[in-house]
Amino acid sequence: MKTDAPILARLAPSLLPEGGYAPEEIMVFPAGQHTIHATQNDRPVTKTVLVDAFTAKAMQAALDAHIAAGPQKPYFDFNHDDDAASAWPLAFRWSDGADGRPAGVYAKLEWSRSGAEAVAGRAYRSFSPVFHVDGGNPARVTTAPLNMGGLVNTPAFRAQSPIWAKQPFPSQPNMSEQNNQPDPTAAAEALKAKEALATAQNELAALKAKDAARRKADAGALVAAAVARGALAPKDEAIQAKWSALIEADPSHATLLAALPGRDITQPVTPAGEPISAKAGPVEVLKAYAAEKDATKRGAIYAKDVIPLFQPGFALGPILAANSLGSVAGDLIVLRALDLLKLSFPALSGITTDFSAEQARQGQTLKTRIVSVPSVVTLDDATGWSSSDATTTDVAVTIGQPKGVQIEYTSTELANTLRDIFGEQVEACHYALGKNMFDALYALITAGNFANVTTKALATFTRNDVTAMAKALTGRGVSQMGRTLLLNQDYYEKLGQDSTIVNLAAYSMPGVITEGMLPPVAKFAITEAVNLPTTANLTGFGFTKDAMVLMTRVPEDYTRALPGASNGAVSVITNPITGMSVQKVDFVDHKLAKAYSRIAIAYGVAKGNPSSGQRLVSA
Repeated sequence: MKTDAPILARLAPSLLPEGGYAPEEIMVFPAGQHTIHATQNDRPVTKTVLVDAFTAKAMQAALDAHIAAGPQKPYFDFNHDDDAASAWPLAFRWSDGADGRPAGVYAKLEWSRSGAEAVAGRAYRSFSPVFHVDGGNPARVTTAPLNMGGLVNTPAFRAQSPIWAKQPFPSQPNMSEQNNQPDPTAAAEALKAKEALATAQNELAALKAKDAARRKADAGALVAAAVARGALAPKDEAIQAKWSALIEADPSHATLLAALPGRDITQPVTPAGEPISAKAGPVEVLKAYAAEKDATKRGAIYAKDVIPLFQPGFALGPILAANSLGSVAGDLIVLRALDLLKLSFPALSGITTDFSAEQARQGQTLKTRIVSVPSVVTLDDATGWSSSDATTTDVAVTIGQPKGVQIEYTSTELANTLRDIFGEQVEACHYALGKNMFDALYALITAGNFANVTTKALATFTRNDVTAMAKALTGRGVSQMGRTLLLNQDYYEKLGQDSTIVNLAAYSMPGVITEGMLPPVAKFAITEAVNLPTTANLTGFGFTKDAMVLMTRVPEDYTRALPGASNGAVSVITNPITGMSVQKVDFVDHKLAKAYSRIAIAYGVAKGNPSSGQRLVSA
């Protein structure tokens, strides 16, 4: 049984005024802890549910999310039939009972005509909410689907009040105590209620028919739109009918139809009556990119026009092969690799970097500067403001041997394959380059470079230990801005099990569970460092930007030694997102009939301020 399906808890909400009309507000949950017998995926379940102020916030958040997503409006139905609306919830609130009403969660609502008459006519006595819960015991309400509940006659939360205060109409007229005759008032009320119920049932039937017609019309329009954009074949009426029936039965299938790819973008066709866009297509964008020779301007075109092309389902290979644009293939691989570098190695943003398109020789020593927090001065009435001390420090960095990735293509690979071979190379390219740089950076994290250390066994590692590391940095006057904490896989996983973070994941940050991303702790951005070395029991490293330096340069252009003798093309590519520049070399081997594209970069790493790093080692 799916455990993420909503729970249907048949229960009875708030009192109806003595007048017998539909109230403006009803109770949807009684306060306290309740063990209920409900249904989930049409199967019986028993849940212990805690209802408090958080429940009201969760229901209000679900209501706001549905309204923002639109265009469907959250509603209550009849007997969970997912059909006509009995009411439209407007807001949820928590009451602690101070207003004289029973404590619980209340919903302000707008009744439909059929719903109001069904309640006023006492055809329904109870209300059943639909909601999701977490895995706790007791469980807490976390959200609710679009259909947030409905009128029923079988309560599950026994602690709640009935919808109305009066007893339901008896099946037989009351007899007068004085003359043992039928009470004419009671009989008239019973007849009126019967007529109201009949009216409500007739209106409900009409609404069902109207809704069925609307669903059919909507499904037909969606299928017609899919045919117009090329997702469905115009002559395949059988498939169109199946899609229409699926969407008519369950409108959520419209999302699946919308995800089907349309026509090949290399062969644009504008159906009759469809507006024509003057925006440049992929071919024009790539031609403009190929024509620009300046690396900086090329980067601007890439950031503005090329990056938006890379959407799910977009294949670059056929466009390049069909339009003589194969020469930009290597450029795009390099740029995409550098784009993704910060995603795979987020700690890149937490160190001091010096990226430049200047050339540098292997073994050359260059200087860069790290910035520390400036000192604060006080205004002197006599002398005025004094200048703060300079807070930048020179750091010498030695450029190492150039590193790179070389990709090989056969002569027919681009023209004949339908695979997106460019996208296939991206992950390997950017990860190999980034890991190589970070292996060099992580090798700096030694006791000789960073003497300050926190020792903690894995079994007892918690959020409190991260706070202690932050306190140690602050005590040495290290800035609290831009702090990063690297943790190996075991300590990263252990921190994610801390009860405070687990509760945060359950109620405020589901990304901790769904995406495996830990929230900031003690002003540290937490990063999982898979390739962190284990030398001297190293398990983590907390630091600020001035602790380590990464400097990149472009290798020397060796073709300049013999002008005119180059058997290929050497260029510089600057990525607009990371600011990193690399050397790109394209050449061919005529004997093997193969083409090669290589990216190369020269870099060096250095220790910065030793006080700005705090090592974490296992006990």
